[in-house]
Amino acid sequence: MTLRHRRISAGDYVVEPPDLWTSRLPRERWGEAIPHVARQPDGAERWVFGDRVGDPNCLARTGALAEERFDDPQNWEQVPRAAHDPAERLAAMDRDGVDVQVLYPGAAGHGAEAFAALEDPELEAACCAAYNDWLIETWGREPRFVPQCVLPIASVEAARAELERSAARGHRGAVMHPFPWHVRSDVPHVHDTAWDPLWAAIQAAEIPLCWPAGAGARFMLEVYPGFEPPLRNAFESARRPISNAIAVASFLLGGIAERFPRLKLVFASSSVDWIVFQLENSDWEWHQSQLSKENIPLPSEVFHRQCYVTTWFESAGFAQREVIGIENILWQSEFPLSTSTYPDSAESIERNLETLSAGERERVVCRNAADLYGLDS
Repeated sequence: MTLRHRRISAGDYVVEPPDLWTSRLPRERWGEAIPHVARQPDGAERWVFGDRVGDPNCLARTGALAEERFDDPQNWEQVPRAAHDPAERLAAMDRDGVDVQVLYPGAAGHGAEAFAALEDPELEAACCAAYNDWLIETWGREPRFVPQCVLPIASVEAARAELERSAARGHRGAVMHPFPWHVRSDVPHVHDTAWDPLWAAIQAAEIPLCWPAGAGARFMLEVYPGFEPPLRNAFESARRPISNAIAVASFLLGGIAERFPRLKLVFASSSVDWIVFQLENSDWEWHQSQLSKENIPLPSEVFHRQCYVTTWFESAGFAQREVIGIENILWQSEFPLSTSTYPDSAESIERNLETLSAGERERVVCRNAADLYGLDS
C-alpha cells in the first residue's frame, strides 16, 4: 500500500448503523435487550443497550463534520455519511491528508462497556462478535482501514475465544475495557492471573491490546448535565486522559508486563504531556518500595519496551520526548469527534510537531503505527 501523505491516524471511530445488532442477533432469544436505536419522548433517537440508554446527549459523536463543531446528530438522518460510509470516509481522509485510520468502536463506548454492562454474558459475547464481523465485512476489506476487535469481559474464556476468532479473520488490534471489574463485579481484577490466557493469546497473535481513555468512568468527574453542548463536549474530552493515567500505572506496576514481555499495549486517546510525570512517579515509587528486590522491572523500561501513547493536539510534551520515547508515540486525528484535528490535520501536525526533526516526525505520524499494526509503508 502506498502512503501518499505519510500519515496514519492511530485512533479514529466508526459510527455503527442502527440495525447492526438487530439484523445479526436472534430477536426470539434476546428481544428488546439487543442493542438498538429507539426514539425518545423528545423525538431524538438514542442507542439502547438492554435497559440502559447509551450516550444521553446524541446518537453519535460526529462534531468534526458539523457546521457547528459541537452539533452532534440527534437522529440517524442527521449523521454525516463520512462518519458511517467507508467510501465517504475515504474521501474525507483524502481531503484531510490521512492515509490510514485505525478504528475504534462508537456506540458501545470507548472500551465496549455498553456490551459489558448487559446482564446476560452470552448476549455480551454475541454483541462483540456481531460488531467484529460487521467491522471486518464493512470496513476491513479496504486496506486503508485497520480493524480492531472488541472483547467481552464476562468470561476470560469467551474473551480469549473471540480474540482468536477475530484475529484469524483479520483484526489487527484488540480493544478492551481497562477496568473490567468496574463494569461487572463478578469478574476478576485485571491483575488477577485468571486473565493470563487472554494476555497469552493476544501476545501470540502479535497484535496490540488497546486500553482506551474514557473507559474508566469511575475515576472521572461526571459531566454536569446543565452544561450547554459546547462546554459539555469540551469537558467530556478534557477529562478522558485521567483514566488512562491510572491505567498506565496499573500496567507498569501490575505484573502483566513481566509475565508477557512481548505484549504491546496502546493507551488510546491518552495524550502525552502527562506521561513524563507518570513515568517519573512510577520509577520513584519502584525505588522507594525496593521493588527491584522482588524482580519487578523498572516501570519506565516496561513502558519503552511495550507501551504506546497517542497525541493529536499537543506540543508541550514533545520537549520531553526523550523521556517518553519517540518510538512510543502515535499520532491520531480523533475523527469524527469534535476534538478531532480534521479537516486541518496537516496544519495541526506542522504546528504541534515543529520542534521534531524530520525523522522524529515520520516516526510519530507514520512509522510507529505502521510497525505496530504491520502495515506496508
